[in-house]
Amino acid sequence: MVKVGLQLQVALLSLLLIISSVFINSAYAQDAQSDDGSSTDVFELETITVTSEKREKDVQTIPSSVTVVGETQIEDFEIKNTLDLASVTPNLYFLDVGDPMLSMVSMRGLFQFYDIGSPVGIYVDDVSYSGLDINFYDIERIEVLRGPQGTLYGRNSEAGVINIITKKPSSVWEGDVCMEGGSFNSYGVKGAVSGPIQGDRLGFKAAMRYYESDGYFENQYDNSDDGGSVENLDGRLTFTSAPSDKLDLTLTTDFQNYESPKHTNFSQLNSEDLRKAVNVDYIGETSKDAGGASLRGEYQFEDMKLVSITSIHKENSFYNMDVDFTPNDLINIEKDETDVTSYTQELRLISDRPESSLQWLVGLFLLNEENDWGYSMWMNFMNMGYGVPGETLYSKSNTDRLGTALFGEMTYSFAGGLDLTLGLRYDREQVDFDYRQQPSGSMLEVMGYTAYATSNDDTFEAWLPKVSLNFHLSEGIMPYFIISRGYTSGGFNKYAQYGTPYDPEFSWNYELGAKTSWWDNRLRLNAALYYIDRTDMQVDVIGSDGYSAYTNNAAEASSKGVEVELTARPVRGLELVAGAAYTDSKYDEYTSGTDVFDGNHTIYSPEYTLNLGATYRHSSGFFLSARYKHIGEIYFDTANTESQGDYGLFGAKIGYEAEHFDIYLYGENLFDEEYVTRAFEVSEVWYGRAGAPQTFGVVIQARL
Repeated sequence: MVKVGLQLQVALLSLLLIISSVFINSAYAQDAQSDDGSSTDVFELETITVTSEKREKDVQTIPSSVTVVGETQIEDFEIKNTLDLASVTPNLYFLDVGDPMLSMVSMRGLFQFYDIGSPVGIYVDDVSYSGLDINFYDIERIEVLRGPQGTLYGRNSEAGVINIITKKPSSVWEGDVCMEGGSFNSYGVKGAVSGPIQGDRLGFKAAMRYYESDGYFENQYDNSDDGGSVENLDGRLTFTSAPSDKLDLTLTTDFQNYESPKHTNFSQLNSEDLRKAVNVDYIGETSKDAGGASLRGEYQFEDMKLVSITSIHKENSFYNMDVDFTPNDLINIEKDETDVTSYTQELRLISDRPESSLQWLVGLFLLNEENDWGYSMWMNFMNMGYGVPGETLYSKSNTDRLGTALFGEMTYSFAGGLDLTLGLRYDREQVDFDYRQQPSGSMLEVMGYTAYATSNDDTFEAWLPKVSLNFHLSEGIMPYFIISRGYTSGGFNKYAQYGTPYDPEFSWNYELGAKTSWWDNRLRLNAALYYIDRTDMQVDVIGSDGYSAYTNNAAEASSKGVEVELTARPVRGLELVAGAAYTDSKYDEYTSGTDVFDGNHTIYSPEYTLNLGATYRHSSGFFLSARYKHIGEIYFDTANTESQGDYGLFGAKIGYEAEHFDIYLYGENLFDEEYVTRAFEVSEVWYGRAGAPQTFGVVIQARL
C-alpha cells in the first residue's frame, strides 16, 4: 500500500499538467494559426446559462455562490452520482453509509441526520427528490447552490440546493451507448436514443443506465469478499410537444432500482484494515425503488411567461442488517421500510422583457406528502444470557404533510450598474403524525418496550426573506452582498419521546462575494465570504434514562468561512478547474443530558476542502484528465472525541476520442488512501465504514 502526503500528491498533479503542456506546445505551432494566418489563440470560456433562480441567467450575473458541473466535466472526471459531486465542488461533503436512502450531506458546516431532514434540497428538472443518491446519466448540467435558498425553494434547503438538469429530446435522430468494466467485478452500460416524432411538434428521448459491482468489503465470519455489492438500474423517458408557437409541454417519467444484496460495511474503527475487518454473522441487504412522472408546461404571453410543474414521485426503501456488528447473533434489524409519496404543483409567472429595468417572478407551491415508516428489531435474549427466547419489537409511523407556499422575487437595475433584489416566501405545513409500537413478548415489556400508540399534529410556518445587492463594476467584475434566510421543517419523534414535536430550524446567511472574468474571458475567478447563524437547531438530546435520544431544538450554532473557485483555459485544449473552502462551524450552545458541547465543532463538517482538476484534448484525439480532492478533519461525534484526519483522493483518466467512438482507461484513489466515510459508537466500541480503495476501469463509448 502506498502512502503519499498532500505535497507529493499535488506535485504529481502538477507533473501531469506539465506533461499535458508538452503535448500542447508540440501541437501549438500547427493549431495557433488559422487558414488566413491570423492568430486564433483566444479560447473564451462559454457563457453558462443556469435556471437555479427559476429563470434563465448567466451564472456570472447571479449574486450567489454557485458551482456548475456540465456534461463534459461529468464525463471527463467520472462523476457518476451525487456523492461524486463533492470531488469537484468546494464545501460539499457526503456521508456515505452504503445505503441508497440513508446517505447524508453537509454543506458550509450544516448537517442533519436523515430522520430529521436534509439541509440540501435535491431537484431533478424542478422536481424534489427525498433521497440523496441519484446516478448520473444523460445529464446536461448540475447546479450546486450554496447558502440558504428558502425564498425560491422553501423547506429543507437551509444549506443549499443541488439542481440536476437532464437532456431533452433532440431535433434530429441520434443515439449513444457507453460500456465500462473495472475492479471488483464492476461493469455497466448506459445509453440514450432521441429524435423528432412529428417535426418540431413532438420529440422523444429514452435513456437508461445499469451498473453492477461485487463491492470491496471482506467479511471474516464467512470469508466472503463481496460485501457492499450493488446492482443499480435507472431509466428515463421524455416527450416534448409544442401544440402552438406559445405553448411548450414536457412529460417525463423515470425510475430507480438500487439493490445492495450484501450490506456488510462496518467494522471496529481501530482495525488495521477497516474494509477487510468486517465480522458479522448476519448478512444484511438494502434496496430502493423509486419512480415518478412530471408534466411541465410553459405558455408565452406578450411580455411574461407562465410555468406550471405538476409531479408525482414515490420512493420505497428497505434494509435489514446486523446492528450489533459482531459475529454473535444478538440484535438484527429485520426490516426497516420507508414509503414516501409526494404530489407537488408549482405555478410561476415570470416577467419576460429583457430590456426592462424591473425583472420579477411570483409563484405558488402546493405539496401533499405521505411518509410511511416501518421498523422491526429482533433481539436474541438467549445469546444475551437471559435464558429466554428472542423477541421482536415492531414499530410503525405515518406522517402526512400538507404544504402551501407563496413566493416572489424582483430585481431592479439602477443606472450605473447597481442591481437590487428583494424576495419573500411564506411557507406553511400542516403535519399529522401517528405512531404504533408493539413488542412480541413479555421480555421486551420488562425492558420498557411496552405496547404504545399515539398521534399528534402541528402546523409549522416560516417567513423566508432575501435581499441582495450586486454592482457591475466593469465588464467581467461583479461584487455582491446577500442576506437570506433558510429553514428545515419541523416534525415528530419516532425513536424516543414518541410523538413529541420539534420545531423548525432557522438560519440567517450573510454573504459577501465577487464574480470575475479575466484574460479575455479565458479565466473565471469567483470568491465568497459567509457567516451563517443557526437558531432552534434540531439535535439529538439524551433522555432521562441516560441512553435513549430524541430530537429537540436544543442548540445554537454558527458557521463562517470562505470559498474560492477558478476555471481557466490558458492554452488550446487545456482546461483547469480548482476550488477551495475553509469552514469554521461550531456549536455556540448545546447541552444534552449532563454533557455540554459549547464551542465544539459540528459533526461531519470538514474544516476545509480543496479540489483540483485538469483536462487536455489534442486535435489528434488524445485525451488526459486528472482530479484531486483533499478533505480536512471531520468529527464523528458532538464531543469531538473521534475524527477522520485530513486525507486526499487522486484520480486520472487517459484515452482516445474519435468522431464516433471513444476509449478510456481510468483510476480512482490511485494512492490507495485509507479513510472512513462514517463512524459511530455502540456499547462503548467505535465502528466505521471504509471508503473506496484503489480502483481501475475501462470505458468504451459509441455515437450514431
